[in-house]
Amino acid sequence: MFRRRKVNQDAGRGGLAVFSCFVRIGATAFGGGSATIVAMRQAVTSRGWLTEQQFLDTVVLSRLTPGITILAQVLLIGRQVCGVRGMLAAALGMLAPSVAITLGLAELYDAVSGSALATTPLRCVAGVAAGFAVALAVALLRDTLKRSPMIRGPLTFVAFLALALVVANPLLVLLAAIAAGVAVPAIFDTRKPSEPGEAGDEY
Repeated sequence: MFRRRKVNQDAGRGGLAVFSCFVRIGATAFGGGSATIVAMRQAVTSRGWLTEQQFLDTVVLSRLTPGITILAQVLLIGRQVCGVRGMLAAALGMLAPSVAITLGLAELYDAVSGSALATTPLRCVAGVAAGFAVALAVALLRDTLKRSPMIRGPLTFVAFLALALVVANPLLVLLAAIAAGVAVPAIFDTRKPSEPGEAGDEY
């Protein structure tokens, strides 16, 4: 499902390029996890580092690991681009500016949170963060449905949405998805018959 291509060692895919990319994301992707995922998606697909399908793979795999899912996805993307060097560069690039900005904002919040003038701006920030979450959901849904032939994608989406509404535990929903994928893998195979794996790909 998740392939790392040999061409990932080409120019423009080195550790410095990965670090530079994730420094910008860590410094500008405000709004929480959803905003960061949107920024990563735009950055890696526009540079040709990952295809839409490969990015979706990182989203799925990061959700199947315990801990901080954004960090897990950053590591997966870095590895996909240029191996272990890419993992280190991506993690450092993502964490350095966000840690510094978070510490600064925490001090600022302590200073102004009690002021009446700060109430409305803080509510606006919360609204923007919610908007990013909705935008991410729509983007990922669009990418998923357009890669699933006929009605198979929409039906799968509706089925797991209904399951998520009934089952409060997201881990159980993930386990149900894994079980379905193991039992009937053809349902989730988004590759077209005319698109076999690229020559030179390796796991």
